[in-house]
Amino acid sequence: MSNFVIAVGHTASGNTGCGVVSRLDESNCTREIGALVAQYLEEKGHVVNLLRVDESNSYKYKDCYIRANKANDIAKNSNVELYVEIHINAGGGTGPEVCVTGKSALANQYATKVSNSLATSLNLTNRGVKIQSFIVLNKTSMPAILVECLFADSSDADKYDAEIIARAIVNGLVGIENSSDNVLKLGWNKNNIGWWYCTDVTNKYYYTSQNDWKNIDGDWYIFDSNGYALESAWYYDSSDKFWYYLDHSCKMVRGTKDKPLWLWIDSGCYSFNEHGQMHCNCVTLDGYRVDESGAWVK
Repeated sequence: MSNFVIAVGHTASGNTGCGVVSRLDESNCTREIGALVAQYLEEKGHVVNLLRVDESNSYKYKDCYIRANKANDIAKNSNVELYVEIHINAGGGTGPEVCVTGKSALANQYATKVSNSLATSLNLTNRGVKIQSFIVLNKTSMPAILVECLFADSSDADKYDAEIIARAIVNGLVGIENSSDNVLKLGWNKNNIGWWYCTDVTNKYYYTSQNDWKNIDGDWYIFDSNGYALESAWYYDSSDKFWYYLDHSCKMVRGTKDKPLWLWIDSGCYSFNEHGQMHCNCVTLDGYRVDESGAWVK
């Protein structure tokens, strides 16, 4: 079972540093949702540390630094799978989004699943995964996501239901065995969280991260610890020390022997060879320079 840190955004309502107050009061909502997420995960046997900072900030963003530091202290004594911070968005938009920073394959994959699950459960537009440079994402020592459940100042507020939102977040986090979709077929299966590949219906065996890369019908796939194929996500392979990218159909992107494949991903342009490995800190076969992060140098 996984070990999660669940954090609620901002200070308590009415205090310095509290969240947006509009049709919804963000600070009250995050505390309601966070407690339920922790409860539902614990009911499923997972270890949960719930973090909340209620007192007013004495300096800007103090609560963010406190939550990040507390999470890092927890991680010193236990193996934390993921830090999840819960927020309510503002700005008049619609739909959930989940924020990450950098190219953490684990964080990106969780972010995709949680965003998909929220959008489906609330019947709202899926704003997807966004790259952001937030304090709690940058300062935590473990993979981290920041969940913007819906908007406080739009018609989204009419869809607010803490129990539905909390169960959607949990459904995005815990994987296939806790999914409501219990019908398995040999080969590819899909639910509102993502795709997985069943190899034995009787014993309910399916590929996970323990199975490494799998070639299925000529394309390469990699699966997370819950069994879902990585989708629109970066993956760092520690065995060969290369970055790979899995597209919207969960397939490894690849160039050819004679020509690299170029893709725009998260505002950067990246090049991949015939093995799917991202070019890094070099001049590519077609004559373009990429920096140490793999991004094309304009």
